Amino acid sequence: MPVGAELAPIPSEVSCPPPHARGTAVPEDPDAPDPADRAGAQRREVRTALARRSAPLWPAHAPVRPPAAGATRRDRQHVHRRAGLELQHHALVLRRITTAYVVDVARPCFEAGWSVADVLHALDWTPQGVRYPHDSVTGIENPGAWFAARLRTWTHQDGTPMRSIGQRAAVEAEQRRAEALAAAERHADRRRAGTDAGADEAAATAPQAADPDRRPFRERWAAQIAAGRAEASRPGRER
Repeated sequence: MPVGAELAPIPSEVSCPPPHARGTAVPEDPDAPDPADRAGAQRREVRTALARRSAPLWPAHAPVRPPAAGATRRDRQHVHRRAGLELQHHALVLRRITTAYVVDVARPCFEAGWSVADVLHALDWTPQGVRYPHDSVTGIENPGAWFAARLRTWTHQDGTPMRSIGQRAAVEAEQRRAEALAAAERHADRRRAGTDAGADEAAATAPQAADPDRRPFRERWAAQIAAGRAEASRPGRER
C-alpha cells in the first residue's frame, strides 16, 4: 500500500477551519457563505471522498510523521490531514465533524508518535485497559467534544500524551528481548563454568603419568653410564 495514495476529491485546507477558528471569523463580504454552511459542505465532500476510498490514506500502524527527514511544516500538515481522513474512514462518528477539527484534536498524539490505530484504540479503551461500556457510534450528541474527551484521558497532568497502546507493546517487546538475551548469556556462563570445573577435576583425579626426562641426550647418556659403573662397583656383586 503506497503511503502517498491519492484520494479525490480531498477538500482544501481552507475549506475546513480548525476548531479554535470556527464560528469566530466574520466574513468580509455580507454575501459570503455562512461558515457553518461551508463546514457542512466540507463534511459532505469528505463523506463522498471516503466513500470512493480504494486504499488506506495512511498505514494504520505507522507513526503519523513524514517519512523523509527534514520535512517542512507543509509536509507535516499534509501527512496529518491524510491520517485525519483515515480516522474518519474508520470512526464514522468523526465524519460529523470536519477533518481539520479531527487533526487539531489528534495533533499532539500524532506528534508524540502515535499511529492511526493507536488513536482508534483510545476511542474504545481507557489507559488502564478497560473498555468503555458504550460504543462510539450511537448516543453521541457532540462528536468533537467526545473525541477530545476520549483522547484527554490518555494525557498526563501536564497535557502531554501518554504512551499509546502500540508504543507500550513495542517497549514490552524490547524488554522481553533484553531479558531473553540476558538469560541466554547467564546460561552460557553457567555452561562455561561447568566445563572449566569439570576439566580441573579430571586433571586432579587422573593418574599422574611419569614425567619424561627432558634433559639433553648427552646428559641422559652420561647419567646412564655413571649409573652402570656405580652398579658394577658395588661390593658383593658377582663378577
